[in-house]
Amino acid sequence: MEEEEGVEEKIIYNISIVFVREYKYFIRVFEKKTREDYILNVSKIIKDKFKSKFIVPNKIQSFLLNYEIKKLLDKAINTKSKKYKRVIYLNSNLSESALLNTMDFINDEYADFVFDYSIIENGSEEDPIRDIQELTKLITPQK
Repeated sequence: MEEEEGVEEKIIYNISIVFVREYKYFIRVFEKKTREDYILNVSKIIKDKFKSKFIVPNKIQSFLLNYEIKKLLDKAINTKSKKYKRVIYLNSNLSESALLNTMDFINDEYADFVFDYSIIENGSEEDPIRDIQELTKLITPQK
């Protein structure tokens, strides 16, 4: 059988992104961080880069924050070894709109990757981790 010229087989790299407000909730669910986990501490980025805490960033703060997040995500996602399978997105100011904006940003920046989004909820003991698509259906108004 002959191979078609110019046709490149595309390898899909699947990454899980887990949103969590506090690291202790991640530990409660997964018990410990593994070699395949990458911690992206957005709260620390905000504290270190902006020297102040903000609830809703303005346009300049959003741009700078996204730039810093992209630099760190590039480290985790674009490694040749593909050693990271899960990114722990740690942000104490998670809100519904922040989740949706972050998901849009990541999907736009990394169009060649497939992401499985989930969130660890603080108070839920019996089912602490939720599929984010389920949550976005609850958030997004139905037409």
